[in-house]
Amino acid sequence: MPAQPHAVYQSPRALIESSASAITIPGLYEWHAEHNPNYSLFRFHDGQAVKDVTYAQACQGIRRVAKYVRAIAGSPSVAREPVAILANADSITYCLTSVGILRAGHVLFPISVRNSSAAVAELLRRTGCKHVLVSADEHMSAVARCAVEELKGVSLHPIQTFEGIFPEGEAADDGEDDLRVEYNVDDVAMILHSSGDRCADGYIGSTGHPKPIYWTHKRMVSRGTTSWYGEVDLTGHVIAGHGTPMFHAHGVSLYSTAVTTGIVIGVFAPAAPPVFSTSENVFEGAMTVSADHVVTVPPFVEEWARDPKKVDHMRRIKGVWFGGGELQQEVGDRLASQGVSLIIVYGCTEVGAVANVIPADPGMDYAYFSVTPWIQTKLLEAGDEKYEIVVLSPPDCPLPVVNTKIDGMDGFATNDLVVPHPTRPGMWKLYGRRDDQIVLSNGEKTNPLPLERGINDDPHVQDCVMFGNMKFQNGVLVQPIPELDIDPDDEGAVAKFRNLIWPTVERVNAGAPQQSRIFKEMILVTSPSKPFDYNAKGNIRRGAILQRYAKEIDALYDRVEQSVQGDIAAPSIWDPESTRSFVRAVIRRVMMRPLLDDSADFFRSGCDRSVNSFLLQATWIRNTILRAIRETLPHTAHNIPMNLVFKAPSINALSDTIYGILHNRSEPATTSVTPQDLVDLVEKYSSNLPPRPSPLRQREQTKDTILITGTTGGFGCDILEHLLLDEGVEKIYAFNRPGSQAMERQRASFRKRGLDETLLESPRFRMVDAVLDTPGFGLEATLLEEIRNSVTHIMHNAWKVDVNLSLPSFEPDLRAVRNFVELSLSAPYIDMPIVQFVSTVGVLRNCELDPPIPEVQMDPSSSIGTGYSEAKWVAEGILANVKDSAEVPAVIVRLGQVCGDRNGYWKENEWFPPIVKTALSLGCLPDMDGSVSFIPGYSAARAFTEMRKSPSGSVLHLVHPRPVPWRTVMAPIAKELGVPMVPFTNWIAAIQQLASGDGEEVAQRYPAVFFLSFFKRKPVSLLQLDTRNARAQSGTLDVLDELGEGIARRWVAGWRASEFLPPSVIKRDFQLRSVATDL
Repeated sequence: MPAQPHAVYQSPRALIESSASAITIPGLYEWHAEHNPNYSLFRFHDGQAVKDVTYAQACQGIRRVAKYVRAIAGSPSVAREPVAILANADSITYCLTSVGILRAGHVLFPISVRNSSAAVAELLRRTGCKHVLVSADEHMSAVARCAVEELKGVSLHPIQTFEGIFPEGEAADDGEDDLRVEYNVDDVAMILHSSGDRCADGYIGSTGHPKPIYWTHKRMVSRGTTSWYGEVDLTGHVIAGHGTPMFHAHGVSLYSTAVTTGIVIGVFAPAAPPVFSTSENVFEGAMTVSADHVVTVPPFVEEWARDPKKVDHMRRIKGVWFGGGELQQEVGDRLASQGVSLIIVYGCTEVGAVANVIPADPGMDYAYFSVTPWIQTKLLEAGDEKYEIVVLSPPDCPLPVVNTKIDGMDGFATNDLVVPHPTRPGMWKLYGRRDDQIVLSNGEKTNPLPLERGINDDPHVQDCVMFGNMKFQNGVLVQPIPELDIDPDDEGAVAKFRNLIWPTVERVNAGAPQQSRIFKEMILVTSPSKPFDYNAKGNIRRGAILQRYAKEIDALYDRVEQSVQGDIAAPSIWDPESTRSFVRAVIRRVMMRPLLDDSADFFRSGCDRSVNSFLLQATWIRNTILRAIRETLPHTAHNIPMNLVFKAPSINALSDTIYGILHNRSEPATTSVTPQDLVDLVEKYSSNLPPRPSPLRQREQTKDTILITGTTGGFGCDILEHLLLDEGVEKIYAFNRPGSQAMERQRASFRKRGLDETLLESPRFRMVDAVLDTPGFGLEATLLEEIRNSVTHIMHNAWKVDVNLSLPSFEPDLRAVRNFVELSLSAPYIDMPIVQFVSTVGVLRNCELDPPIPEVQMDPSSSIGTGYSEAKWVAEGILANVKDSAEVPAVIVRLGQVCGDRNGYWKENEWFPPIVKTALSLGCLPDMDGSVSFIPGYSAARAFTEMRKSPSGSVLHLVHPRPVPWRTVMAPIAKELGVPMVPFTNWIAAIQQLASGDGEEVAQRYPAVFFLSFFKRKPVSLLQLDTRNARAQSGTLDVLDELGEGIARRWVAGWRASEFLPPSVIKRDFQLRSVATDL
């Protein structure tokens, strides 16, 4: 079998595409033996020289196997039997045996050698397989014998060796007369099987055993044609498959693609036992056969990347194909930048290839793929800008497995999540498995795979599994390397192990989303008596493992509820300095980094930006402090308020507050804000204004140029679309925080809110990274000058939204208002840009005027109660002052409660959704008198853009002009959840009772407690507000339809879709049902 010179290749494509074609894989091998007899199928290096197996030779071997199989299983005219292969065999032997089974007219059943005997037995039982070809090695023989012990009528047969398939000196024999088979292309040709961790329809089975997947002859041939739809003609290319197991679906695809496309498969030299693949011999094998492409797994690529010589070789070949896992981004980026063509391989046993085979030039986008035109897919939104791939089943060549219907068409929901490329439509990146995603109780999501991989890099860790679904915080179950032999009941040994791996966990945390970080106390160590289970692919069986450790995981959460940061010693004496030192240690531990200044607001300086995570981190800080106080001064612990951390959000403020509480100061000074404090802040930020430039000139532009802030948030996103659709707008500068991939987030927000993403391609739109509380916004001088010379309107929408934070936390927002005032003053025109500010109706919370409350400036006392409303009043005061003192034009728009986006989805971190979620555990919803003026976000945003034409000094109430009773929106929600409505006074009493407790369960199940102080005051949305001025400035607002039951049901549907609420009502006894009943 010397290497063959380049032979002329005749393509079978016309035969395969013929409408009358009934061709099969074994038929194609026979066709090649006739039309391409000297063309190479396999290429290997035997240590001396390169050798080839041609189609003529392969077909001879296939016929010998077919005769052997016929002798074992009988003629297919009697019965078409599944013939299984359970064998450690070299690639050539395995491939020819597989095709030989088909050539004999029977059903091919390759079984993974990684399966346990129990899994093999289950597969044989489910498929009715009576014949198994087994390799002679001791391990496979033992597995096979054990598997068939309790199965009746199953026979084990030795698999032929390479030498048996190609006996020396035996004459060629076509064997056509005694191997004739009548094939029906719609009959089952092959049985593959799932990995063993999931059933074919996506759920974890009760046994966790692999499930059979049936492929027809037609589907098998069709699978081989995938590369026809790619961007590169692979005919004649040598594909090194040295590390590809032939029992796997990808191995099948190699020898199916070979007969449809004309690739040459590079393999190890035939041997018994076969060569065990390593990163070194796979690379060497690819080099010795002069492969154009190499097919491998990410760990091998990462290993090769360490060797400059291997990198140079990879750079010179046509492609390095990787699949089966995630390639480390740092490695991939480095290789791609050096010219290595990295090609992602993605598919599944139930479908075949999903990623296009192959792209011409992946470049730096190697992690992304386009879907092969060979299949038809639908991408179903899975929340958080993730999509699940669903493959539709063509009626003329059905998928082996279907588990859903899309628009009446059968399909296979892959359970795989993808994210879109930020700038290249139709390009996707794998994110993870849908059922692997961890959804915390606050709705935040974690993709565990990259974090687990990072932890597994620690030399003391054998493997790990993250957990936390519907809990308040993620944790990780770690299996130490066997040498450590740790007893999980030995607290000292566990603590030592946690410290040992903690530097690795910290590195993982540094690159992880804030909500996904792992605290040291959330590391759980496995027991040597309960090692991890693995599927046939060698991957962890996540569901089975978490089920086995369910009791230990629940116990861990119980312990954490009682003491979060137990290794931080409580002060022996609570004097000012020791209190401050303790608080500093707690803050640093929870934030996982030190603050530069004890007076820094830690919600501004490092805590997670999402409000749900604010609540989580604040709870951890509070519980740690509470634990220390209980240990030392237990009689004072009941004085610690639930919102302690939000009221004192710096080390200094928190230390002073705690010291005051412990020394019988009933109310900490940090909670006391007076109207004069607000007036002083107005004066601070509106005095000493810079002079205007000279000389001033008239504007020549006729259209508006808008500077808008906060466009990646919900309301700002809606405003931006309206501006982009407005023909009266010439240019839009969108100011958003730097270093946060603003454009990518902008696109994602548009998609999520059902907006037209193509508008963002407009040359009228420019995204600007800006630091709003810094003079000059951190912009380059040329850009700042461009903006100064063109902007006609400044729409200031960006603002920290958190009703729990105190006034000092909002000083950066107030500095931003001052900066925009100075920007307006610096314009070289007589007419300064109008500052249009998004205020809040919250500034009216204490207003004593008779309703309807007019659209005018208010006394500062009207806003006292939350730092949020107080800061908004200060901003209004700044703009009112500068209008009077420097004639800076300003329009104040007091925005009411926005109740969802264009699709009806209402963000969970606002005050109303927690009421709804709390009802699931409390068992009731509050009933209130009065009406609500909630306003849909998209309509409110359009009204806001119309209001930019308002006269300077206008104060406008952007609320629904036609309020409806509270019950109109709450009663449909109560019906959806199956809970009663109770008087508000009784409901708030129950919330207060819950807030007096502690522990993470409160944060997890009753999120309304965090808004207790907000609820104690009458919600501003129930106030009756005058809207005459607002309606006069906005035609949209003037004709807005009132709210009804339909929108309330859409809110619930949106919360279920985001998994903030469970997918459907679960009839159960609520833990606090007795409380609800008593109400």
